[in-house]
Parts: sequence; C-alpha cells; structure tokens
Amino acid sequence: MRAELGEIKEKTLVDGDFNKVLKDVVIKALELWDPQKSDLIIMRHKQEINVKLPISKEQYELYSQYNLRRKGDYAAFEIPVYLISFENEWIDDSIFDSKVFVVAPYIDDYCMEKVEELARSITTLEKEEESIEEE
Repeated sequence: MRAELGEIKEKTLVDGDFNKVLKDVVIKALELWDPQKSDLIIMRHKQEINVKLPISKEQYELYSQYNLRRKGDYAAFEIPVYLISFENEWIDDSIFDSKVFVVAPYIDDYCMEKVEELARSITTLEKEEESIEEE
C-alpha cells in the first residue's frame, strides 16, 4: 500500500512470490523518488499483531507461521513489514516520512487493517511531533 500524509492512497493485493513483489514495489518507489528532495529508505521490521482469544482453527493455521504465542487473553504474532520511504525530511533528530510504500504478506483482513494503521501513523506529522515533544 502507498500512504501519503496520513492517508492510504493506494492498496493492492498481489499474488505471487513475496520477494519479487517487494522488489517490484522498490522499483516503483525508485521512479517516484526525487534524490534532490529526500533519502530513499527501505527498512524491514516485524509488526506485532494481537488478536483476542479464542481464535479459530483457520486463524491458528495462518498465524502459527509467524511466531504465534499467547499473551494473556490475546494471541500475538509478528508479520514482516517493509517500509519504503521515498519522500522524507529530517526534523531535529528524527525523520518524518511523508510518502511511503508498506509491503507485507496478506494474512487476513484484520492484519491488513493493522498494517493500514501503521502506514497512516508513519506518515502523520502530529505523531512525529508528539514523540519529539516527549523526548
């Protein structure tokens, strides 16, 4: 998905090899990137997803591929998420990503919502300003 300034601008489900899809999105980001304006940053991290228990057998089979564990009343697991920032700027000691692509495997609609929330929060300046003020 592509997010800009707190909004999801594009969301696409692509069937195929994850690594190939990821590289295709990086190429797309390269075409949009202006080297005179910002850095091009590709970061991989794990996004923790929490789902209220109980979960169905189907959910268990899906989530168990991603380090599924119990945390109290929740099932927790981590999905790989790639953040491709192609328009960003430094504000004091932090970087603000105004335009990003977020690439993650599709697990189910709930996980997609959580990845959307992440994409919105990354590209929302208020969140960045709040964290700067807290420091």
